[in-house]
Amino acid sequence: MIEKRNIPLLLAIAIVLAACGGGDGGSAAPTPAAATTAAGKAVDGYLSAASVLCDANKNGVADSSESVVVTDSQGNFAFSPACSSSIVASGGTNVDTRLPFAGLLKAPAGSTVVTPLTSLMAATDGPTAAKIAFALGLPAGIDVTQVDPAARNADRTLINADLLRKTVAVHQIIQQVADTLGSLAQDTSPESTQAIYSEVANAAAATLVANPTTQLVDSGSVSLSLVSGIVQKTMENVTITANTALDTVKANLGAYSAGSVSALVSEAIKVQAETLVQSTDAALTQQTTSLQSNPVIANTASQLAALLTIGIANKIDLTAMGTDLRRLADTNTNNDSAASTALMSEVTLQTGKAGIAPLSIDFTDLSKPNNYFAIRDDSVNLNGHTYTLDQFMNGVSLAQKPSSINTVGFGLIVKGNPIPKNSQGVRTTKVALGIEVTDTGASGRVLQFVLDRADLTLDSNKQLLISVPADSNLYVYSKTSSGISVNKTLTNLNAHQFIAVDNNTLTVNADKVLNQIGLTSLPIVTGAFNLKMVVSNVKIGSQIDHAVTGMSITVTGPSPHRVSGLGVEGGVVVQ
Repeated sequence: MIEKRNIPLLLAIAIVLAACGGGDGGSAAPTPAAATTAAGKAVDGYLSAASVLCDANKNGVADSSESVVVTDSQGNFAFSPACSSSIVASGGTNVDTRLPFAGLLKAPAGSTVVTPLTSLMAATDGPTAAKIAFALGLPAGIDVTQVDPAARNADRTLINADLLRKTVAVHQIIQQVADTLGSLAQDTSPESTQAIYSEVANAAAATLVANPTTQLVDSGSVSLSLVSGIVQKTMENVTITANTALDTVKANLGAYSAGSVSALVSEAIKVQAETLVQSTDAALTQQTTSLQSNPVIANTASQLAALLTIGIANKIDLTAMGTDLRRLADTNTNNDSAASTALMSEVTLQTGKAGIAPLSIDFTDLSKPNNYFAIRDDSVNLNGHTYTLDQFMNGVSLAQKPSSINTVGFGLIVKGNPIPKNSQGVRTTKVALGIEVTDTGASGRVLQFVLDRADLTLDSNKQLLISVPADSNLYVYSKTSSGISVNKTLTNLNAHQFIAVDNNTLTVNADKVLNQIGLTSLPIVTGAFNLKMVVSNVKIGSQIDHAVTGMSITVTGPSPHRVSGLGVEGGVVVQ
């Protein structure tokens, strides 16, 4: 017989045994199913033609065993089988702003959206969904890894307008910090920009976690102290990073004071983020486009770099200068002239205090992009004939002989220093290149090829040189209207001479590629075709007013090969 006084003790023992899975009939609690993503969206505004990686080892790089897919025109992607790892999205074009996406988005396993906010959660020891909601003043309980910020109703009104405003505001903070540091480090290459973007996201995550009671966004206002903390934490992160993509940035950025850089740019970044947070739904796309394409903050920091060095940080005060830059960067004010005058007055004052040579600012260039290749005259060259981008995008007719697409290219104008110097002081970078020609009719004719590596060098006279290393590969897929398809990998590429740069004009000879795979001419006789040409790891822009878009080309085959970057796309009618 069990005495009543022993019942509480026996109950306690039973509870402990049950919790441990011990005792007769005890069983362990079921292991939760691993979070997976079968499909989702890449969103900073929907990103079209972005590459999305299922990053099993969390190194941010597409390894051979990892799945990479490309988003459709509305940012949708799908993994088969489903992805049970973290997700990384890069490249592509924002379908709202039509601007190429220069950053790097991440999301934890199981996310159905990849956004700037999920990037914060994906950081090591990043904030929880609840912390993100608090920091941005979002409704309690919202999980930003599962909610599409850009979703719309049937009447095109935004479903989650407040979430979208705060998503693009966070992107604006991250991108402006990344652009500023890349400009100071004299390395604005796409690869480095993405790597810096990732470091800024990590710094933002750490800053939010370290300040659990402070909101980044509070009733439409953005916290200056947190923005300043993000700038300084990013510079700290970059100086200790093991990411080899940031070697040049790391070496060059070490000369600058994190406090000085923050004092100059933080107010300006804050006011731009506030503009987006406070935007109306109707104005959001226009304001996002204007702010994301305006490099005034990074350009000012670059021109005033001599005032940002560690050696003079304790001699100067850049607070007033930061306020003047805020006025220049604020699209809601019309004080550009007054702000410019005030900024130059402060520059004169602070250079005097620092005992350095006087600095001047070229205000005419502050709002213009720099460090990129502009497409000369906004035109493309097909078979030796020149067509404007307007003509190309609307469809050009090749009535002249040969009635095929034999050569494709465009001229490039060097703006600033689009290729950073390596450790030997040479401006050279590795690029990949792709071309795709697809019949827009029903014939199924297609040509795709991807060159996995070429070395692009900019000499002291700003002339481009291109070389194809011996270990490079050219992956080719071609299909004729009769259904005959060819998959080949070409090596010893220097012998083929299918790519050349002459007078800064990049030209690809498709005929020479096809000769190597057993086709004497491009499998095109007549018809309408879509033509894409893309180059990775260099910034390409318009000389006048046309958007160069982010895109991907994937060579069809048992082992698909892909190149993602910036390029041009248009229509060609062969008569």
